[in-house]
Amino acid sequence: MRDEWEDVGVVVLAGGRSTRMGADKAQVKVNGTRLVDAVCSLIPDGVPRIVVSPRPLGVPTVSEDPPFGGPVAGIAAGLSRIDAPFVAVVSVDAPRSPELLPLLAQRVRDGADVAVIEAVDGYLQPLCAVWNRTSLVAALDTAGTRDIPAKRLLDAVKSVARVQGTGAERDYDTREELHTLGDVTFPSAE
Repeated sequence: MRDEWEDVGVVVLAGGRSTRMGADKAQVKVNGTRLVDAVCSLIPDGVPRIVVSPRPLGVPTVSEDPPFGGPVAGIAAGLSRIDAPFVAVVSVDAPRSPELLPLLAQRVRDGADVAVIEAVDGYLQPLCAVWNRTSLVAALDTAGTRDIPAKRLLDAVKSVARVQGTGAERDYDTREELHTLGDVTFPSAE
């Protein structure tokens, strides 16, 4: 299993304002497990990872400065802490998304600048992707980092491999959506 993750580092985005959720998504528990822990548990031990959040979560964390600059600012902050040829990006509100990273990494090893999941509805999931590090650095230089939609990074490279999703890429943005996963506990207000 480790070979599938060879030379991959993972950036877990967990630093948004969670306005639709009304609570810090990383701290929400589903069936007794925080979402940030659920995501990290699917990344094998020894694979470099960094969680991007302005809040302390008890795991290796970095924040964009200033916080809340959007997902691309979070990707840039996470990239600064990952030293790997291939950089995966997942979001804490898509707790099963790391399952897809080995498949995406293979497409980047085969020469794509980035491999990104395409959902059944055709929507590209830029927060479920694996990048060639050099291509990601160039895309960040071209697109900028603050308050930029994550899809803009895809426009800044030549080779985007679309990989059909399995459903593991699904993100959960609202309390109602999260309840479909099981017993949900929201953190108390800060």
